Parts: sequence; structure tokens; C-alpha cells
Amino acid sequence: MSSTNKANSTFVKVYRRIQSLALVFMLLIGIAPVILAAIPGTSSNDSFSIYSEAYDGLSFVRENLEAVETDGGTSKYNVTNVVSNLNILNRFNGSGTLVIVGPSSDFGLTETISIILYMLRGGSIIVVDDFGSANQILAPIFDAFSNIDTFSEQASEQGFEVPTVSDIFSGQSGESGGESEGGDDSFGIGDGGSSSDSVSSEDFMVNLIGDLIRAFGFNTTGILMDINSNSGSPARPVITDFYDTEIPGYTFTQNIDAVAMEMGSIISVKLSVPIYDDFGNKLDANGEVTTNSSAQAKKIVWQPLQKISASLINENFDDDAFSLPVPFFPMYSSKFSWIETDFSSAAAGTMEPDVGEWGNANFATALSIPMFPGFGKLIFLSDPSIFINRYTQQTDLYDNMNLILNLVDMATYDQEITADNPQIPILFDFGHTFQSLSSPALYTTALLKLIAEISMFPLYAPFVPYFMYGYGKRIMPSNRRLRPILLTKRRGETGHSDFEAKLEQIKEESKYGEPIMYLSKRIIRKVRKDVRFEGVTPKNPRELAKFFRDNFKSSVGREAELRVQLAQIFKVAENPNRKLGKISAKKQLDLLKKLDDLLGT
Repeated sequence: MSSTNKANSTFVKVYRRIQSLALVFMLLIGIAPVILAAIPGTSSNDSFSIYSEAYDGLSFVRENLEAVETDGGTSKYNVTNVVSNLNILNRFNGSGTLVIVGPSSDFGLTETISIILYMLRGGSIIVVDDFGSANQILAPIFDAFSNIDTFSEQASEQGFEVPTVSDIFSGQSGESGGESEGGDDSFGIGDGGSSSDSVSSEDFMVNLIGDLIRAFGFNTTGILMDINSNSGSPARPVITDFYDTEIPGYTFTQNIDAVAMEMGSIISVKLSVPIYDDFGNKLDANGEVTTNSSAQAKKIVWQPLQKISASLINENFDDDAFSLPVPFFPMYSSKFSWIETDFSSAAAGTMEPDVGEWGNANFATALSIPMFPGFGKLIFLSDPSIFINRYTQQTDLYDNMNLILNLVDMATYDQEITADNPQIPILFDFGHTFQSLSSPALYTTALLKLIAEISMFPLYAPFVPYFMYGYGKRIMPSNRRLRPILLTKRRGETGHSDFEAKLEQIKEESKYGEPIMYLSKRIIRKVRKDVRFEGVTPKNPRELAKFFRDNFKSSVGREAELRVQLAQIFKVAENPNRKLGKISAKKQLDLLKKLDDLLGT
């Protein structure tokens, strides 16, 4: 065998094994949920499931949302789980809200695109996470806009009402202990400073959001601890410091006094910070001192979001004078908070603040951002535990449930109920929650994600049926039944039968014994079935010759001569592969044909 043939044979074997493995894999994925569900001790992780009544489920949230009614007395929200890929958002016309609670698995590129398109159509996103994978979808979203005032300008042109920074500040409200003593128009008014040192709130926030802040995200470096306001442990803070605008549709902390958290995180901000030397001089990109502000180099840093100290606004204020809450960050921990970077000690309850850990600050635990005109809203909460049954059901102690109702009401504020859309869809993402290998839901969600992935993305969805048909045709085994090969047909050679080919082979190789054997056996079968045969066996040449002599006397010769000829034929039939002379073979075949004709059919 040549090397080429060997290589082809090896390729065929490998290809067939791959086909078999593909079929086995598809079979296992299909039947795994059924098998695992029947095995004791295996179950799906129901954390953050809206149908789970366990302490870490969200059934109480679902029940309360479904109980919200419209002015007409009908149910306002249609609450459901999204088990598959988030590409299904492309099926919605833009109304509704997607709630992502405690995601663990990665978000694909197509899912991120689907989320952005969903927001472009007016759908809102509520992201509730601490140390999961939600940050993967935030960066592309923040790349979609530049600053708040840009949104407002475009909203005015498009006919949408999105407030500017000054609009939001003109409607702000805060705790009495958190306000400065003086006017609302600037941070420098009053005894603390002169008019030349004043910084208007509008100018300050426009510069802050437009030039300084680049993005927001969840801080994954540590756990929020609050030694002053908690429910038995610093790792379970209770948020009591709220600050929000009173503009309808842009607030969610009304009538909220206490929100419980557990092992949560905070919101971080991505800043573009100017670079200075040790003497306070501006540095350019080459590290040289410059007086040109536009040439000053900047670096990108992440840091925890917190209330802004008054000393940053006016040097005449000290750090304890007051802190400036930002309207888009309406929930803060107490001043006695820190970020614990030792996760194990935090879980064990043995944590202590260390040098180098962020602390002694009011950390932001929520964020709401108005997006482009026509966009929905983007809302962050930095702890999935806010949503779980353990805290939402304790309505006498905490306002977690009311906070969630306010959140959804804010997210769907400008979404109308019509005859075509009698309910506003509230979609909870369950497909990205953690599931172990023994969980039946893992394989169900994986299969549904695959189907959604290949069927809904518009760039390649039209080609999927053709690909699946071609690939399936290759890997699926042939369903042909076994069929006999007829001697009158020869596959691959039109007009040339197997019988003709066999005769040619017999002539070329002088193997006449084979047809002699078949014809002799045929005659023996016919004689055995003939009622006129009185002998013991037709295989005996003597008895067979006597049979033909008695019944066909006029057609056969002498019995002794026939007996000798039949003995020679039986001898050839016993060894049909030996060569036989053409003349001798012709005589024997002629005799056999004659005897066969005498017996008839």
C-alpha cells in the first residue's frame, strides 16, 4: 500500500471517530438534564431565581412585581426568566427592563451588542452585582456616550426630555446633615469663601463628568464593611444615607430609610487624572514641565466612588465640614466604612481595617445614569443580596422590597402600556447565574444558549439552516436498509450484469467447477422433491441414474453410462475450484442442463 493510501485511510478513520464523538457529545448534552434530575443529590442552583423560595431566591420580588396593577386594575408587569442567551432581547420592541442579578458566566460579544441595541430601543437595564461578570457589559455601554449634557442636547433635538446636570441639581434634595450652610448655587458661598473662589455646581459637575470620569464599574478588589451601620456584622451593612433628585422618572429612593446588604461591593469610577510632579507642576506626555493645560498628560486610574469632600471644592473647608453627594449616586455607606481586601477574614467575621485599604469614607453603592435620547436607563446596585428573600421579606426592618419596586418603576417610567403590549416585560437573566457541572440547569441553559446564538444574530443566522443541514448530513449515519445484490444488476456498470461478469471470470480462469456444482445441487433438490423418486438419496450416482432411466427412458442413454457421467460430475462438485478442461466442462454442463430441463420447474 502506498504512503498516500495509508494517509487517506488514517484520515478516514480519524474523521469517522470525530463524527462518532460529535454524535455522542450531542446525545449527552441532550439527555444530561434528564439523567441528572433523576439522580439524588443533584439539583440546579436556584440562587437569584425568581421561582426559588429559598433564602437566596427572588420569589418574593417576583410576587410583589406581579401584584403591581395599572390604573385599570390589570397586572402591570410580566415577570419572567431568561434562561438562554440574551440575544433574545432582539425580539422585544424596546419596552421593558432587563434585570441582571449576580451574574457568574461570561457575556458574549453578541449578547453585549444585543443589550446595547435593547437600550437604543428604549429598554432599561438594572445590573445588580458585586464580584461577578457584570463589568464585561459595562465598558461597551460607556463607550456609547460622552457626557450628560450631550444627551440633553440630542434629546432636545429629538423631542425627548432628558434633564441636564443643572436641571438635576435644581431639583436635588438631601439629608439635613449633608447640606452646606449657604446657598445652593455654589459651594463657595457663605463664610467659608469669597465669590472669586466660588465654583458653581453646574460647572463643577459638567467638568467632572465630561472630562474626569470615563466609566463606572463594580469594585472587585474588596468587600464593603461598615462598623457603624450594620445588621450584626460589618460585612452586612445597612444603608441609611440616601440622596436623590426629585425629578420624576429619575429617582428611586423615595420613602426608603434602610437597605440591607451582605458581603457586597461598591461602585468604582474610571478617572482621567492630570499628571503633576512632586512640586505641583504640570507634566506633558514626555514627563517635562509645561504651562499649557491642553498639553498636560493624563493617566487612567480606577478608584472607589465616594462622597466628595468639601476640601476638594474650597480649601477654606476642612474634610469634616460637609460632603457633597452626587445625584446619580443616591445610596452611601456610613463614614465608618472601609473596603476589606481579605475575603476569607470577611467571611469568617475576623476582619479589621488595614493600612492601604480604602476607608473612612461614604462609599457609593448605587448608580443611575440617563443615556442617549431614546435610550432606556442604566442602573447599578453593588450587591445582589439586596434582592434576595432573606432581606426583601423583612419589610418591618428593611426597605429592600420598596427599593426594588421604585427601581422598576423608575426604569419603566416612560414606557407605555398599549393594546399590543398590555404588560411591561421585566426580564430576569437566569442564564448567567452560577451552575455546577452536576446541575441539570447547566446543560439546559447551554443548549438553549447555543440555539439562541446560532438563530438570532442577524449576521449569520440566515446561513445557519444551510450549514446545519450540510453538517448534519455528514455526521449522521446512513439510514439505508440492507438490500440483496441481484445477479441481473451490477452497480456502476450500466448494461452489464453480475451474471455476465461471473461468466467472463469463469471463462478467463477456467473455473467451470462452480457452475457445475450449482447445477448439480439444483438437480438433486428437484429429484428429492419428486414423488417418483424411491431411492435413499439422489446424491448417489447409481440411484440418480436409475431415477432418470425409469422416468425418462427415451431421453437418456444407457443407465451405466449415465451413472459414470454423474459420478464424474459429483466429483467435480466436491472441489469446484480446480481447473477443468473446456471440452470436458462443456459436456458436463450440457448433460446437467438436459437433466434439469427434463425435471422442469
